[in-house]
Amino acid sequence: MQESGCAWRLSIVLREVRYPAQKWMILTTAETYGADVQTRIELQDLPEATYHDIDEVVAAVKNRVGRLTAAPKLPDTRCCEWRA
Repeated sequence: MQESGCAWRLSIVLREVRYPAQKWMILTTAETYGADVQTRIELQDLPEATYHDIDEVVAAVKNRVGRLTAAPKLPDTRCCEWRA
């Protein structure tokens, strides 16, 4: 996700939010605005918290998206070693 694109998209969708805002308020505002599916998914994945401004929301979304898009680390196991 492009950094400036994320901030711009969220700022458009959440421009009516009155901060501080809880997660449910942010989700309700996005739904009322008619946010696209990707934006709604990103916002639904936010941690339950009170956000004090749009920058906190953007940072939380980027943090969650970054973790979801990172390649998962596979466990270092040797499942069939006992056969050797």
